[in-house]
Amino acid sequence: MTLSITTSYAESWRYNIMVTLAMLNSRGEQVGYHSAEESPLPVGSQSSEAPEGFVRRREIKIEFEQCDKVRFYIYVLPNSLPEDTTLAGVETTFPLQVKLTDSSGETILSEKLAVNRFGGCGKEYIKELN
Repeated sequence: MTLSITTSYAESWRYNIMVTLAMLNSRGEQVGYHSAEESPLPVGSQSSEAPEGFVRRREIKIEFEQCDKVRFYIYVLPNSLPEDTTLAGVETTFPLQVKLTDSSGETILSEKLAVNRFGGCGKEYIKELN
């Protein structure tokens, strides 16, 4: 099974993305755990330019074993706020694609999450797999 988080937002380098995933059995007991993080810059860096070598399309993938239920959290934290902090004429969110697939590649969950450009986001997912 695979959980993937992707974005092609041009200024996604301004955000650190962290994911935690707990695998649960039919009784709701945790039987496995995975986490991943991608942090282009430290929180509070206030950089005005993308770090050297930054690739616009970002993807975090977690591969995990079959289980009865999965609970995962996605955290998107700004490390540098957008230079234009006025809201007039500025998009206030950017998309983050969340996709969960089984071992055959079939999509179990697909959602586009709207991330607040000025505050980031956090979201919990709980999904039955059997």
